[in-house]
Amino acid sequence: MKTNLNNKTIELTKTEMNAAMTYGTEAYRALQEMRRDYPGFRVVELKPKKNKADFAELNMKTIRAYVAKNGSEAQKSAFEFISKRTVDEDGEYHEPQSFFNIKKWFLDEFPEVKAQRRDYRKMLQTIYDDAAAKALAARKAAKADADDAAAKALAAKEAAEANADDTAA
Repeated sequence: MKTNLNNKTIELTKTEMNAAMTYGTEAYRALQEMRRDYPGFRVVELKPKKNKADFAELNMKTIRAYVAKNGSEAQKSAFEFISKRTVDEDGEYHEPQSFFNIKKWFLDEFPEVKAQRRDYRKMLQTIYDDAAAKALAARKAAKADADDAAAKALAAKEAAEANADDTAA
């Protein structure tokens, strides 16, 4: 349970909302206390964020190209079998697998793709963290410079007032 001051809402998850709907529970008392603390705020249920699935950009074209370039002969023939309509020796037709089954097969057969993705995400996170640290350091330096300038201006103002008092006396 948390407050969103920008939207003026008290946000609860589905579990918290269900617990708060039962009179006398700890969640109920906590919600009532929040409503007393923030009387103009609305109570809302947080919806889980819908994340795109990993490898959402993966498509048949990229899978086909990767298998052709990096797959063994057995993997290539297995890919052809599951991705195309085929006729076996008995003359029976086999429909291609769904894309999701092909994608699962691909990620199971080529685990290095998952590892590359994980390494790429780690690299991006490092870049983001470094950029955030540099921005924070720059903000602190700018604040320190502004504080120094303000202190110098205050000292100059006080000195000018002291000089004015000395000349007036």
